[in-house]
Amino acid sequence: MSAVNPIDNEDLYDTLLLGGVRSPGIVKLSGHDRMVGWDVQKAKGQKGASMTRTSEDPIAFTASFFLADIDDIEAWPAFLDVINSTVSGPTPKALDIYHPDLAEQYIKSVVKNGTVGTAHDGKGGQTKAVKLIEYFPPKPAGGSPSGSQSKAASKTEVDPNADLKQQLKSLTDQYNSTPWQ
Repeated sequence: MSAVNPIDNEDLYDTLLLGGVRSPGIVKLSGHDRMVGWDVQKAKGQKGASMTRTSEDPIAFTASFFLADIDDIEAWPAFLDVINSTVSGPTPKALDIYHPDLAEQYIKSVVKNGTVGTAHDGKGGQTKAVKLIEYFPPKPAGGSPSGSQSKAASKTEVDPNADLKQQLKSLTDQYNSTPWQ
């Protein structure tokens, strides 16, 4: 996953997209830490331990929206309706979410977990906070690590020199197949 540059893309960090709707104000996220559960069994009479991966629980985090002007304040009820739509009706309905910091943690879909009371700044601005929880369907978690590697394997890692390496391999193959006298 390539990181988004916050200097060149500041606006991406100021808002989030929820169900395709851009949030009003300026958003600050907290608590979006990805933790992995491990069952660690110490080896009796030996150094070290055996480890089994037990879980990767959905992340519950807080999104705080600072609404600084009348446009932000007036846009809030409609955005809150989008948030509330995840828990209205007989069954909860998760919505896609995007913010670069959430994408970095692979958080793609959320439902409402709660709301926090409004905090006023005494200057006409206010902060609205919403607790969201990541949605992802269950999948097997287990597994034990085996040994170690100097570099972690990544399914999403892209070699920036792949084209050049392929071209070099092609030229090397061509050179090696040339009959020399």
